[in-house]
Amino acid sequence: MMHVLAETSVAQTLPLWFDVTVMAVNGLLGAAVARSRNAPIFGTLFAAVLVGLGGGMVRDVLLGLEPVAISNWVYIPAVLVGGVLGALLFGRVLKKQSHFALIQGIVLGFLVTIGAQKALDYDTPVISAMVLGIVTASFGGMLADVMTGYRATIARQAHWIASALVGGAIVFVLISIWIGFWPAVIVSVIVTSALRYASQVRNWPSPKWPGEPMSTPDNPPT
Repeated sequence: MMHVLAETSVAQTLPLWFDVTVMAVNGLLGAAVARSRNAPIFGTLFAAVLVGLGGGMVRDVLLGLEPVAISNWVYIPAVLVGGVLGALLFGRVLKKQSHFALIQGIVLGFLVTIGAQKALDYDTPVISAMVLGIVTASFGGMLADVMTGYRATIARQAHWIASALVGGAIVFVLISIWIGFWPAVIVSVIVTSALRYASQVRNWPSPKWPGEPMSTPDNPPT
């Protein structure tokens, strides 16, 4: 079944323009957060590139491919434009954390589908496709967090971001295999954004191991 999926999924991918747009918006969000952490101009733009493109580049390297962000000239300029906009509008972008969480959840949901689908295109095992979907959505943000002197969001009390990515990756891969690509995209984005948004609004802390004391999520921006 996986081999058949790999052969037929070429026409079942998000279009290039949408892929670029999602990564540019993710770069915008990354730049806004970096700007709120007092990063200088070039540090802010570098954070935008890391957040927007870092996960996809790592995914491509793990698949043994030339990173599409390097081979296609469109990606870097688009993310830099997003980064400039995010830096200039950071106050408005981060003004209401619930709105930020919803936009971020939608973008992360699409990134999970982009990463997992590309992994399926190259006939990777199901679990590997899930992991690569999560990597695509999170790795650039982890690098930018470290660069700006913060512990990686996915590794701290951060309103179910990791849980949202895992849930989105699981439902995308399973639904894409058994039902189809577009239903999988829709459900994955809904699951990811709903978990991200609800956990922010309701102030749910990240799941903890049994016996560990409960604590409130780290302060935004995340």
